[in-house]
Amino acid sequence: MSAFAANPLPQVSGFTQRNLDRQKLRSYHSHPTNPSQRHNTAIAAAADPTTSSQPSLQSTTKAQDGDKAKPGPMGRRTGAPDWNEFYKNGLPSEVIVIEDTPEPDPNGSIKEVASYHIIAPTIPPNSAAKKRKYEDDSSSISTSAKISSNQSLQASSKSTPYDVPSPSTSSKDARAAKKRRTRGQNSADRDGTRQVPSVVGYQGLSKPPVKARDVAVRRIAPGAGNRRVDDDDGHYIIVPDSHVTNQFQIKRLIGQGTFGKVVQARDLDNTDSVAIKIIRSVQKYRDAAKIELRVLQTLRQNDPDNKYKCIHLRDCFDFQGHICIVTELLGCSLFDFLKGNGFVPFPNSHIQSFAKQLLTSVAFLHDIGIVHTDLKPENILLKDEKYQTFTYHRNIPTSRTSSPRQANQRKVLLGSEIRLIDFGSATFNDEYHSSVVSTRHYRAPEIIMGLGWSYPCDIWSIGCILVEFYTGDALFHTHDNIEHLAMMEAVFDTRIDPDLVRQVNKSGSKSSSNPATYFKRLKLNYPTPETTRGSRRFVRAMKKLTETIPSTSSFLRNFLDLLQKMFAYDPSRRITAKDALLHPFFQIVLRDDGTEAARIALEKAQRSRAVG
Repeated sequence: MSAFAANPLPQVSGFTQRNLDRQKLRSYHSHPTNPSQRHNTAIAAAADPTTSSQPSLQSTTKAQDGDKAKPGPMGRRTGAPDWNEFYKNGLPSEVIVIEDTPEPDPNGSIKEVASYHIIAPTIPPNSAAKKRKYEDDSSSISTSAKISSNQSLQASSKSTPYDVPSPSTSSKDARAAKKRRTRGQNSADRDGTRQVPSVVGYQGLSKPPVKARDVAVRRIAPGAGNRRVDDDDGHYIIVPDSHVTNQFQIKRLIGQGTFGKVVQARDLDNTDSVAIKIIRSVQKYRDAAKIELRVLQTLRQNDPDNKYKCIHLRDCFDFQGHICIVTELLGCSLFDFLKGNGFVPFPNSHIQSFAKQLLTSVAFLHDIGIVHTDLKPENILLKDEKYQTFTYHRNIPTSRTSSPRQANQRKVLLGSEIRLIDFGSATFNDEYHSSVVSTRHYRAPEIIMGLGWSYPCDIWSIGCILVEFYTGDALFHTHDNIEHLAMMEAVFDTRIDPDLVRQVNKSGSKSSSNPATYFKRLKLNYPTPETTRGSRRFVRAMKKLTETIPSTSSFLRNFLDLLQKMFAYDPSRRITAKDALLHPFFQIVLRDDGTEAARIALEKAQRSRAVG
């Protein structure tokens, strides 16, 4: 595992130097751990109430009196506006449109003030364009902090983080809008949802993929001095302000794992901050690093502009027996952000954004013949980890029947751009496949059952990751194969496909290590007389996925449908990354704490430009 991270969040407890040993990281579970693992874990603490270093800004904004249209006699407008007269001095670069919150859910109890979005103005025809409808996650928009009413908003030539269409300039569109109004609201309007027109998804490669050959690693002669550089396990000994070659000065340790260590360093040639992965001076790790370098070089050759947001190789060299891999310096991982946030889940709009970026990266990987095999929140880094604290005041969704956790507030990222990292376990699909891959919590059933694996195992991992983003906690907490499969059957409320079991039965002997022993008469042989009471209780406590993610809104219905397609037991029936990007889930426009945080970031940037 690698982690190319920048300075952890200084204002969040737990965002300090990270030991990347997976078992220790996962000891921070926000729910009780499987009793069969025979160790106790603490319930995650509530989110730190301290806000980030960003100014405290309002999370919801009221329309100011000056923005309201002045009524004519008897409270009515005096007539249709003359837009040509109104814009006689030219069009502004942007205008702020005040929108009322869509009709709330009849079962809902939380009301919300109006919000706004920024559009590029045009002179419309005689009939005004229809307003955009959002799916309004009203329960997730904070109303605690407030921006003072006299703060001005500066126009910007840049679009908001979510697409906002301009008003229609076609009279045909206007007539169509009027016709729709006379017929009443459609089903999307009734549930507060607007599906944007189908967007262009991942287009694939414009030319055949290039597969890199072995990457030449230049050897750097050691400098003068007799300082010991390795510990007894072959790890490089990190000394702050020391030099790795004459070009890089170590600033601090970021993380470490079985592969070696990752440090933040300064490139003395251009003063850039970079991340350097220093591989252990053990031959098997050196060999694995050379495969990782081939993968990184393949990524760069097929995507030189980094459109697909995978970590890119900047440099590599061999220093005193350690292969060093230099990459850009990024923010903390999504797992670290969750941990520092008390394992309070991400807003739905951020889950949607992460899913789209992650699937785009993986679609690219699969197109160039690479299976990542180790997708998990630890291997997804933020481009920028700034956040704003919002009130929360609700129960946290859970995948277990235990009492739900509660949180009063949560930290919400001001931006959701991510990078996919750690290609140390990545495999070219036409080369050797080890029998077991993936971190346990995100491991696909075909791997557990010994049926071999390919691109679909990455899709299963993404499904597990997205559920974790929604609940704040990993979906499958176990270290036992048969228990893991039993948890899957409990969550998805369906048995493992008999055809898959037949394949398992054909695969080998009935030795205790053979997956065929997991099944009896084409069904999972669980529980058995030897199964512990704790294991039985833990599996029974698993909620069905349809209970964890109830179909109470268009967003959740589509989210659940996408996940069910990702969680097909049979890898040949599992949705591909390309097809997943075309799912209606990605056409739903949300308004929640995530989009509100993006608005805050936009306002801050506008004020900074105005002052500068």
